[in-house]
Amino acid sequence: MVKNLLLKIAYTFYYFAYIVAKKFNKNRCENNCVSRSFIKFNNRLAIERSKKVEIEKIALLLPHCIQNYSCPYKITSDIGNCRECGLCKIGEISKFVKRKNAMVKIATGGTLARLFLKNEKPDFVVAVACERDLVAGIYDSFPMMVYGIFNKLENGPCMNTDVSLEEIKKIFDLVGKK
Repeated sequence: MVKNLLLKIAYTFYYFAYIVAKKFNKNRCENNCVSRSFIKFNNRLAIERSKKVEIEKIALLLPHCIQNYSCPYKITSDIGNCRECGLCKIGEISKFVKRKNAMVKIATGGTLARLFLKNEKPDFVVAVACERDLVAGIYDSFPMMVYGIFNKLENGPCMNTDVSLEEIKKIFDLVGKK
């Protein structure tokens, strides 16, 4: 109880520092040092607090912007709509999640992601998002264990972003058990 209170204070401090730092950050697309520090702190804590979790109780949250923007097969309601054409990582991620029998949700925003977490109640979450959404989502989800991965904004925000599938696999292997 006291430990969770102290952690909540630390999370609140980081979140407040992130908001202040964001006001002074000139390059809005780059992750600032406070958000990187917060995610590093959170991820270390999430790994430490997790015991091996059943793979079926691990959820992968992905932003819809990872899908190729021009793809006619929208995956926002169902990742199964993906035709695995190779123009984005969704096909590879879909295959991986099916093999692992894990939960996956494509979120169009933070509200949908929080609703998914509330309804599904996973034991561990691997969340991929842009800086603002990832920091706010982890803060809002406390004390749920959420491991955060920044998506890569190679084409700017909200369009044709990318993520390291190897990093996702690494986390599943680290915390998941069959």
